[in-house]
Amino acid sequence: MLEGYSELGDARIGIRYVEGEGSFAERAFAALDAKLPALTSYFEVSEPFPPIRVVLVPSRDEFDRLVRELLRVEIEVPSHPARIAQPQRTDMVVLSPSAYEKHSAFDYVPAEFDRLLVHEAVHMVEEFLSPDIEASPGWWGEGLAVHLSGQSRYEDGFRKAAVAAVAAKAIPPLGRVLTDGALAYDWGWTVVQLIERAYGRERIVRIVRECADGDVLAFLDESAETLESRWRTWLVDGGLEEPSDEEETDGTARPGLVDGSASDPRGWTRPSETTV
Repeated sequence: MLEGYSELGDARIGIRYVEGEGSFAERAFAALDAKLPALTSYFEVSEPFPPIRVVLVPSRDEFDRLVRELLRVEIEVPSHPARIAQPQRTDMVVLSPSAYEKHSAFDYVPAEFDRLLVHEAVHMVEEFLSPDIEASPGWWGEGLAVHLSGQSRYEDGFRKAAVAAVAAKAIPPLGRVLTDGALAYDWGWTVVQLIERAYGRERIVRIVRECADGDVLAFLDESAETLESRWRTWLVDGGLEEPSDEEETDGTARPGLVDGSASDPRGWTRPSETTV
């Protein structure tokens, strides 16, 4: 199935690639090698994490073939130009940046390629720990991946778009964010970030490890209505401000950004300490 592919990496991370793609394979390995330990630490992974295999493919046709044959994921063919990575268990099929101009909707930006790989690695860690990954709601899984990969912090399509919507008084209803696919991707990370800031990293880890029916909100100490009120207030009060000079600037969110203390740098208090 992978005839003609070379391999580089180590016992934890293997990158498969075709001739001419060696520099992108090296970059992919470096990105995952740098961030996978931080992700497993964030999620308190004590179990041995299985090796990850990333296959960099040179074309849309090859991407579609391997998603279907290697990952056994049914997708439309040809797949959408915006679809450039697909994980399943500990395998990941990724369209090589060399094919972006012809076969994708994106321009190649090295740091964004790195964050894409970390985004998919978050999905892998979540699947590894989850009691039922199929029940995990889209807003939660994508929100985790966008937040922890740093995409929400450094890529305009997330933070700046949300900030503009807040300024325009166009915040969508939370109920739609939790159920609408597009809104889940665009706004789910804001809910995840709020939960992390309000409840601490430990609650995020507990939800990932224990939520078997997709009811993430059942793990919070408040009603959906109260959460929505808090979420809107937090957004309007500047919860999505640009990172300060003191915060990490290497392009990936720092695991443990909220360390379980009672409040975040903007004074967000935990629900148990707030009179509603």
